[in-house]
Amino acid sequence: MRKRAFDIVVGTVLAVLAVPVIAVAATGIVLTLRVPPFFWQERVGLRGRTFRFVKLRTLPTTFPCYADKAAVSQVRLPRFVATLRRLHLDELPQLFLVPMGTMSLVGPRPEMPNLHAQLPPSFAAGRTAVRPGCTGLWQVGVDSVGLIGDAPGYDQFYLEHRSLRLDLWILAQTAGMLAGRGRSLTLADAARFGRPPANSIGALETS
Repeated sequence: MRKRAFDIVVGTVLAVLAVPVIAVAATGIVLTLRVPPFFWQERVGLRGRTFRFVKLRTLPTTFPCYADKAAVSQVRLPRFVATLRRLHLDELPQLFLVPMGTMSLVGPRPEMPNLHAQLPPSFAAGRTAVRPGCTGLWQVGVDSVGLIGDAPGYDQFYLEHRSLRLDLWILAQTAGMLAGRGRSLTLADAARFGRPPANSIGALETS
């Protein structure tokens, strides 16, 4: 209940504060790519239900809507939209899904249906047992350059130790990275903060 109240209050404030940034970014996208500035995908959310996931468009309309990171990394982008992607500002519209209850500020990243189907069933079920997050432990981790399924330990750690305190810590790390003052974290960093039981640390590091 405390987490949901936190999401409603803080999520609403952040969404309102993000409006000018979204407006500037959307204008730049229209001028740079000559395309509508928003696009939607189907993502897998709470209890495995799909929902409409909104982002600022940073790729040409000719690019496949459900391409993974490897394919996206091969595309040469104009500097403006490349900067939006690097700073993750293309994700800002998702803040409006937080007060609505579709997403949380912090949680496992909602996966595309095709990639969700490739996850081990128990892992897929665990990460959809909570609301998906705008940011999460995986997003601020060193392994976020790959795919979620390649480094499941981050989401497993979050699911086992989630708390408002851990959410605040993840939000602080996210803010630091967006400001250029943070660094990508390891599971050992999360373990030191979360103080997990001793027998769970090794399991997470080898997951």
